[in-house]
Amino acid sequence: MRKAIAPIVALIVVGAGLATFFALRASPEPVTSTYFLMDTVLTVKTTGGDATAINEHLHALASGVDSMTSYYKSESETVRVNTAAGRGPVSVSPEYAALLKAAMAVETIDHGETFDIAIAPVSSLWGFSTKDFRVPAAKEISDTLAYSHSDQLTIADSTVQIRDSRARIDLGGVAKGYSLDVMEEYLHTVTPQPRQVIVDFGGNLLLYSGGQKHDWKIGIRDPRGQGIIGYVRSGDAFVATSGDYERYFERDGTRYCHIIDPSTGYPGTLNQSVTVITGMEPMQGAIGDALGKVFFCSTAETQHSLFPAAQNQGAIGIVIVDAAGTRSTLGPITFVPTTDQ
Repeated sequence: MRKAIAPIVALIVVGAGLATFFALRASPEPVTSTYFLMDTVLTVKTTGGDATAINEHLHALASGVDSMTSYYKSESETVRVNTAAGRGPVSVSPEYAALLKAAMAVETIDHGETFDIAIAPVSSLWGFSTKDFRVPAAKEISDTLAYSHSDQLTIADSTVQIRDSRARIDLGGVAKGYSLDVMEEYLHTVTPQPRQVIVDFGGNLLLYSGGQKHDWKIGIRDPRGQGIIGYVRSGDAFVATSGDYERYFERDGTRYCHIIDPSTGYPGTLNQSVTVITGMEPMQGAIGDALGKVFFCSTAETQHSLFPAAQNQGAIGIVIVDAAGTRSTLGPITFVPTTDQ
């Protein structure tokens, strides 16, 4: 058995040509800060402005989101909601309610078949909450799946209620992306403005230049090896990758990843990785994070049928590596394999 490996950076942002190289050489040296949060690595690289102060503030913002959404911290709103399951509504902050609604809006594009914030009890069966990994019996999965969907959840104004006492929600599928939303909103208020900021939060990226940079070069990691398999170009954006190579265990030669398919209760096996690029509108970081799970748990045919709805929610383009290692894209983006560079 192979234990789940620590989260690995899923994407590499690469400089885009000599013009960018010389522009960066003429600007202040970037300041890079590294933190550990939400059981993964948070790296912030800021060029220009008061870079050190900006990095520290971005870390503080992400810590605030963790304190609000954590599945484990006793003071978090998620824990308060879960603790009250089956006992009535719980008052939550407007920010938390808005995040829940955004996550559930993503669920609706495929009727909760591929992403569901209430799948936590099933994930726990597989040991992803405790890291005591196991392959549950089929009956365990089916019995637990019966109360592990968002139809157990009611949101009314500033209250949240989970009807079944055994049900639980987990915002781990959107929390890192939402942290980037909060960071991006803050960066617009900074004076003087930084030249550019790159945030890598366990494979979720924020690429920020205040709209000045239009040729970010985003490398897509090789899900089964080292380095990158190619890249796409983008303007300022949020980038989220869902893959089966960050958190997984192996049993009898089979890989079981942490992304649970809500339609089956089993870890997704249709794809190796899905990278979603979204715009910089509010909640797009969180939405992109969730959309990664939707497309990760979808067949190629379903991916094509769902993409228009994903575009309506802010997706610009998607890079997919399926279970066989075949690469494809959705949307007006061009994937350049490393062999073509």
